[in-house]
Amino acid sequence: MLYNLVFLCYNLRVGDSMNLIFLRHGEATDNVKELISDKEIYWSILTDKGIKDVKESIELLPSNIDIVYVSPLPRTIQTAHFVYEKYPHLNFLIDDRIREIQYGKYSHFKNNEELDETRKKQIAGDYLVRFGDYGENKLDIERRLSNFLIDISKSKYENVLIVSHGSVISYMKRLLDLKSSHIKKGEIEIFNDVDFNYLLKYQDILDRFK
Repeated sequence: MLYNLVFLCYNLRVGDSMNLIFLRHGEATDNVKELISDKEIYWSILTDKGIKDVKESIELLPSNIDIVYVSPLPRTIQTAHFVYEKYPHLNFLIDDRIREIQYGKYSHFKNNEELDETRKKQIAGDYLVRFGDYGENKLDIERRLSNFLIDISKSKYENVLIVSHGSVISYMKRLLDLKSSHIKKGEIEIFNDVDFNYLLKYQDILDRFK
C-alpha cells in the first residue's frame, strides 16, 4: 500500500504553531457499490480492505496527537475507533461541520452527469449552484469548513488529527492553500506548521454572501 504522506511547512501562522493530520476513512461498503453515501442511515461501514488500510496508516501516526476531530458518519467513526484502540488516552470530538457533502436528491445514488456539471460550475466560481436541487452549494460547504478551521486555529493544540471524507479534506486543504493531490481512502497526510492566514483572507470572499 502506498502512503500519501505530505510534510509541508508554512511559517506565517498567527499564534502558536499547529500541525494538521488528515485521515480519510477506509474503503466502505457504499464505496464498493459506487453509491453516494452522505447520511448516517445508510450505514456504510468499512470493508475488510478498508479496515486493513486504516490500521496500516494508523501505524504511521505521530504519538503526540493532542485531539481528534471526527465526522459523524459510521465509516469515519469506525476509522477513528481504530485510532482510539491504539491511543485510548486521546480526546475524540464528533464535529458535524466535517461531515460528508450533502447531495440532495442524488443521495444514495451513483454519480451522474448533472453532479459533474455542478462540480464544474463550482470550480469555475459559482458559489450558489446546489447539488441535486436541494443539496449543498459551494458557499454552504466552505462556510462550515472555514468556521471549523478557524475555531481550531484559535486553540492551543499543536497536533490535530481530522478524520473525514476525501472531498471534504480536499476542500479544507484548498481553504488553507495546502497543495497536494486528492487523498486516497484509508490514507493520511501530515502538514507541519500550518499557516491560517490564507484562510482568514479568504473569509472576506465568503463574507460577501449574506
